[in-house]
Amino acid sequence: MTTHVGASISSTTSRVTRPEERLATETERLAEALRAIGADAAVLSRAEDVCYATGFEVPPPIDAGAAFAYGPPLAVVSRDGASVLLSPAAYAPRAAEMSRADETVLVDGFGHFEPVDGRARFLDALDSALASVGVRAGATVAVDPSSAPAEVQAALGDFRVVDVRAATQKARLVKTPREIDLLRAAAAVCDAGHQALMDVAQAGRNELDVMGDVLTRVDVAAGQPVPWAGELVTGARTGFVRYPGGPIDRDLETGDTVLMDLSVRVRGYWADCTNVFAVEREPTQDQLRHFRAARDAFDAAAAELRPGRRASDAHAAATAALTRHGFEATHYSGHQIGVTVNENPRLVPYDHTPIQAGMVFSVEPGVYGRELGTGARAERVVLVTDGDPEILSRFHWGMAG
Repeated sequence: MTTHVGASISSTTSRVTRPEERLATETERLAEALRAIGADAAVLSRAEDVCYATGFEVPPPIDAGAAFAYGPPLAVVSRDGASVLLSPAAYAPRAAEMSRADETVLVDGFGHFEPVDGRARFLDALDSALASVGVRAGATVAVDPSSAPAEVQAALGDFRVVDVRAATQKARLVKTPREIDLLRAAAAVCDAGHQALMDVAQAGRNELDVMGDVLTRVDVAAGQPVPWAGELVTGARTGFVRYPGGPIDRDLETGDTVLMDLSVRVRGYWADCTNVFAVEREPTQDQLRHFRAARDAFDAAAAELRPGRRASDAHAAATAALTRHGFEATHYSGHQIGVTVNENPRLVPYDHTPIQAGMVFSVEPGVYGRELGTGARAERVVLVTDGDPEILSRFHWGMAG
């Protein structure tokens, strides 16, 4: 049975319309981008695009809900901004809480007492969603060919299919005020994790125990368990990049360099920050030299994040700062962040995307001394404004600048 979230449920469907809760600005931006590529609608399959279009934070596909489902959550959005969320029925409570689409459809893929034809239910729900937003055979439908299931693409045989990726990237390029509020909240949760690390990273403690304490503090700050990514590395492992590099079963030692790159997703939006410090001892000159280079590179790149500059200008500024300290750039200098932890534009020498107010970046230059057994990366979340950039992260750097 394919059901629609709502107060009245018939033998086949029920519906709910929540115009007062619609993601007006995000869906309008997406609709405008669809019109620009000549699409009548889009079938969105990437988790981040589904979240952007409907507000539904797609769970990591590792639980029973994902196993019960025939297909992933999808969002169908028309060129006029009408939206439908197709969610596995196992996520009914989550969809009821989060979805701000015009219509939310729960798709059964598993029956506890009677067998269910999950494939038929899934494809019927897709057909119904396209009809619900006014799309008929012969229309132009945009999909992401790199992520849309083969059966979704095959089901669109009666439509002209185009690539949606240019439209979704354009819509998501500049954040809405609502998105910026969510990114601020995510940054605050990430701050709590970095403060926890400073509190609990003591000599004799195991990296796995330390990370457990950090993630507990993160969940408390968020008010619920949240997905996370990143790494915790200590000692000689901070002297090179092997991402992700930990945590592992290792006890911290006095004087160790500790580096944590922490990314958390809160209500569908990410924060990504890195801090570095020495365990229970003043940092050595080598540790300070690496940190100061990374910190100065961060400051230089962040200062370039203002309207009129380009993404490549921020990378060039970070590289110049590293050179002044006697280092070379080892990796990119950062990336924009939003419903994905790492998105375009990225701070690299070949990305000349103009910087605009409302973009939000994680700036993360780093330097590494394998032979010295120490390294540093300095990363905070930065909002581009009409004036000076605003640093959304509030955690304290672990060493003196």
